[in-house]
Amino acid sequence: MTVVAKYGSGLVHTKVLAREDGWFTWVRTPGPDRNDPLEAPPPAVLDALRALETRLAGHENGVRCALPRTHDGELHYSLLPGRSSLARLLVLGNPSDRLASSVPWGDAPDGTEDLLNGLGRLLRRLHATPLPAPQADGHALPPAWRRLRAWADAPADGPAERLHSSMRKLLGMPRWRRLEAWLRELAPGEPLTLVHGAPSLGRLVPAERRGTAHALVTGEDVGCAPGQWDVGWVVAELREMQFFSARFNRPDTYWEGLTQSFFRGYGLTSGTPVRRAAALRVLLHLLDFSVLVTWDDAEVRGVAALIVQLIDEQGSVQ
Repeated sequence: MTVVAKYGSGLVHTKVLAREDGWFTWVRTPGPDRNDPLEAPPPAVLDALRALETRLAGHENGVRCALPRTHDGELHYSLLPGRSSLARLLVLGNPSDRLASSVPWGDAPDGTEDLLNGLGRLLRRLHATPLPAPQADGHALPPAWRRLRAWADAPADGPAERLHSSMRKLLGMPRWRRLEAWLRELAPGEPLTLVHGAPSLGRLVPAERRGTAHALVTGEDVGCAPGQWDVGWVVAELREMQFFSARFNRPDTYWEGLTQSFFRGYGLTSGTPVRRAAALRVLLHLLDFSVLVTWDDAEVRGVAALIVQLIDEQGSVQ
């Protein structure tokens, strides 16, 4: 196999290997700032997710889950249909990185909308998957949610504490308290489901060959939460891209089209928990950028303004 891409952050590194048969293997390892290992889901959870390794019947360009196997402390995701995630393709915007056929580019509805629609259908199937018995594996919150809660409760010294202080000032204490309350309980009364935990566009792998299912890298972030956590995660990423749309040389309508296509695939859901989850996801993204990449005052202020929008969409600040 040939290495065709390497990238990563303080939390996780990804290496992409091209196989001789035209498929790809993604190898994910902990980054230098991570204190815990990357782990596959417990056996009972993996068994519950096996049915999602195939695309939904009748949908040629559907999305399936790609589940990991552990090898020497690494997570290997085999038989992936592409070398790049949708996020990298959207952000890089480099013609040499665009997909040859399966995801056309432009401002009108295109293959990218179909891909988001397939992601919505896949997450709906995932959330309908029966939970494994609690005594077998427990029903832990997604790691990303737990990490954000830990930072909100007791930030480490340095950039994490600086961001903690800045966000309380930029958001105002009433909004900050609402975020803390959502971290304690995102959606009171909502049923708990298996969730992907971090269904990022950076985990969504478009197929490089027509007729091949796209894939969602699924494993190390799986947990138990209201399904709106996953939905809000996707909405948050699209809202961020729309908020900073000038950076990507695409109009607002492009991102709105992707969002609507995702919701057509997922179906009806409760809007309030989704918006709460979206606000928390944007905050987590800002935390990772500020602590693991660099501190940027303008970025902190800009993202805080977006979080204010998402919080205030819940109604007047309590």
